[in-house]
Amino acid sequence: MAIEAPESLRAVASRIQRLDAGRLQAVVRLVGLRDPGNPIRIVLVPEESRIARDTAPWVAAFADPPHDLIVLFPDRIGSYPHDSMEVVLHHEVTHILAARAAGGGRLPRWFGEGLASVAERSWGIGNRSRFLWATAMAGRPTVTTLEGLFAGDGRDAARAYIISHAIVRDIIRRHGAAVVPRILSAVAAGATFDNAFIGATGTTVRGATRLFWRSSGGWEEWITFIASPFTLWTLITSLALAAIWRHRLRRAERRRRWEAEEALDTDPWDEHRPDYRVH
Repeated sequence: MAIEAPESLRAVASRIQRLDAGRLQAVVRLVGLRDPGNPIRIVLVPEESRIARDTAPWVAAFADPPHDLIVLFPDRIGSYPHDSMEVVLHHEVTHILAARAAGGGRLPRWFGEGLASVAERSWGIGNRSRFLWATAMAGRPTVTTLEGLFAGDGRDAARAYIISHAIVRDIIRRHGAAVVPRILSAVAAGATFDNAFIGATGTTVRGATRLFWRSSGGWEEWITFIASPFTLWTLITSLALAAIWRHRLRRAERRRRWEAEEALDTDPWDEHRPDYRVH
């Protein structure tokens, strides 16, 4: 990779150069390339630049596969789906390598973004919780609806990312890792994505999506999320904190009651004190 950066972002460029390039070999294997091809240019862009002003603020980076180019906005990295510099780079490199494996053929955005998300991160408890929240907000969208969500605001795009990640992950889980190279190589040979998908999976995109929502996209995800150690520990901790809070409330109420009783006991003495002489 060749990194280009202004003086203000030289430190960021140095961090990128120190990242483990060996991890990118997993992306090469995922898309089925034997040779990753030409070096990729990475251009770091400061927030005050014109290109940053013309790009939606929730976009932390974008890839331009025909020109072997990644444009990255370092100041926008820090929240999902742009958690870290390494995550963003893996994501964008996957876009370029997938485009090379597909021979420049068209890939729908839900598949491209889902594939890049699979390459960049595992499906952990954080992604499960985001997925469940996204489906609570967006329902069970079709891939056509997902394409529209990507064109929305940052919240819609984040939902589209996590749902696409879940769908592509499910496709790979059902058909094996070789399904991705089969789809991409068929597109490179001239097939449309839909026909390439049918040839690689034996079903249509609609059929695969319907199957996803009936299984992994529904109750299985809820059960896995609820049964996870993180969720159980969070529940136990919350119950413990709630018990402590209720105990403190009861103690405070008991103190108030005691103070009220003491006040009642001293009122008669204060009232009659002038009638008594001290000898």
